[in-house]
Amino acid sequence: MSRGVVAVLLALVLVGGLVVVWRQLGDHIARQGDAAAGVCVEGDTTVSIIADPGLADGLGTIAKQYSSDRPIVRDHCITVAVRAGDPKVTLDGLVGGWDTKSLGAEPSAWVPQSSVWSSELTTARPDAVEGDARSLVTSPVVLATAPDLAKAAAASGLDWGQLPTLQRRDNSLSDLGLPKWGSLRLAMPTGAQSDPTALAAQAVATQVTRSDSLTAEDAALPRVASSIEALTDGAPSSPDGSASGAVKQIAEAADDSAASIHAVPITEQQLYQLTRGDNEEKVSEVLPSGPTPFADFPVVRLAGSGVSAVQTDAVSDFFDYVAKPEHLATLTALGFRGDAPLPEPTPTVTFPVTREPLPVPPAPAVLTINRLVFGRDFGPPASSAEPSSAATSPAAGG
Repeated sequence: MSRGVVAVLLALVLVGGLVVVWRQLGDHIARQGDAAAGVCVEGDTTVSIIADPGLADGLGTIAKQYSSDRPIVRDHCITVAVRAGDPKVTLDGLVGGWDTKSLGAEPSAWVPQSSVWSSELTTARPDAVEGDARSLVTSPVVLATAPDLAKAAAASGLDWGQLPTLQRRDNSLSDLGLPKWGSLRLAMPTGAQSDPTALAAQAVATQVTRSDSLTAEDAALPRVASSIEALTDGAPSSPDGSASGAVKQIAEAADDSAASIHAVPITEQQLYQLTRGDNEEKVSEVLPSGPTPFADFPVVRLAGSGVSAVQTDAVSDFFDYVAKPEHLATLTALGFRGDAPLPEPTPTVTFPVTREPLPVPPAPAVLTINRLVFGRDFGPPASSAEPSSAATSPAAGG
């Protein structure tokens, strides 16, 4: 054989050997990577999430399932810890500086009941928020009323825009065929989990301004202020400052027409939880005509020195996990609306399709309504930064 042929054969053998060695080396590196990932070479990281009290238990159940799989983000094994938090306390801590001694671990994400709160945060501390907030689940705001009032409201086509007049005028429910009931007596709670009060006011403001979507200019109109003043000034007090307390009083009234509270705004999910064990309709769900306000449960991803890049990525990974229908079903089983089956209807809550959801207003409009409902001292002082809408609009339907 010629030297040239021998050289070619030797070269082929050498190349073949290099390929085999390269593949073996690659497999070895891959096995090392898998082994390292399996033991979390960077250690364990806990991701703290604060959620609305009505959502926290269900979200915590999903978090335990997620954490049990030992998810790995950036070579860290992740544990997600969900706890309930009062929204005002959480907001003040995020704006004024988080005190771990009094407030617990600094959160990497916050899921309040609605954009009532996330709008306050994005306005006061835009640098504390990572990206745009998006709804995890939703729940329409309805009126909980006595059954006879619900029938009269349905027959008359009750509209959100009518509420201020029915609240202000004496014997106004005679217009609905209830001459002995007096005025609307709509409670407007401002205590625990009172977002539906502000959300109902947004719906009223949208109707009285005849706007498709409430703007900052609409919210600042004098007729909006006077309409909300009519609702709040004429509102009877809830026993404990909450919608739940008002619902209980409506259900237990000996004489519905003489009751001190005839109606209260509440989320459908809250009403479902309060009445799911009832065998008969003691309280009714009323959905006034016009755009329906929603509690949108925005996922607010937090930023700052107390939130690491690992925790930020883990928050995204966790909520991607929650959004899968098989996991979201844990939340919809509690009466929240989302891409998973709803519970069976009850005598009170039938989960009607809501064909015209009220778009989440821009933050300046939300803040204006908040001040009208809760008072001028509500919320932290705003920064000079330009605020943005706090969450995407909730989806209609059941």
